[in-house]
Amino acid sequence: MAADQQQAEQGAVSGTAAAMALDVVLVHGAGADHSHFPRELAELPVRGVHFLDLPGHGGEAALDDGVSIERYADALNARVTALGLSNVLLVGHSMGGAVVQTLALRHPAWLKGLVLLGTGSRLKVLPALIEQLEHDFPAAVEFIVEALFGPATDEALMAAEQARYLATDWRVIRDDFLACNQFDVGTRLGEIGCPTLVLCGTEDVLTPPKYAQSLASGIAGARLVLVEGGGHMVALEQPRAVFAALADFIDSLGG
Repeated sequence: MAADQQQAEQGAVSGTAAAMALDVVLVHGAGADHSHFPRELAELPVRGVHFLDLPGHGGEAALDDGVSIERYADALNARVTALGLSNVLLVGHSMGGAVVQTLALRHPAWLKGLVLLGTGSRLKVLPALIEQLEHDFPAAVEFIVEALFGPATDEALMAAEQARYLATDWRVIRDDFLACNQFDVGTRLGEIGCPTLVLCGTEDVLTPPKYAQSLASGIAGARLVLVEGGGHMVALEQPRAVFAALADFIDSLGG
């Protein structure tokens, strides 16, 4: 799992000394890669921003023993440790949110905080969609992309996303969806003890605001931010709003 070479060594926005000692690690969703996070996030006021690809994504080697949220979490832990990071804010989108929740429940010493973006404590996928990936991949992709974005999203952004999914091996998406189906930490949210920001678009139909509200109520002291008009891909749709929410949360960690 390699970090994107375009890593921000220092944020462009002035932050507290504590925040400037922080590293942000971005973890993408199902069938995706690090490009699902806007490049604006590289300017967060921290020491480093790391755009990572999970195993089997973005050209990275797949896991030898099959896909699961727990195995992704183990791989992420190994990668962060290999990078020598010791003060980390994990940002997980969708399936990536499941991965970082799982990691948080294992209490890694390097974890400073969590941002749960467009995700939930359980992530069920329609069985018919999983079956359609194998039998009619283009139609499945069309359905997925239509569900990803809010109603006001630029058509060019949606078209680019559709092309990216069509270029992805359908088995990668299927295996990620199956892993999501097995994920459920709803009864364990109270065990997450680090500062947490929960962020969701108000028009997210895949992981709707009620999922975010459940996360925020289950994790002690969690902040909840709803981005008006945003869909499941709120970070790409409204990067400035997401940047502002993350920067404010980072500032609170530095205090």
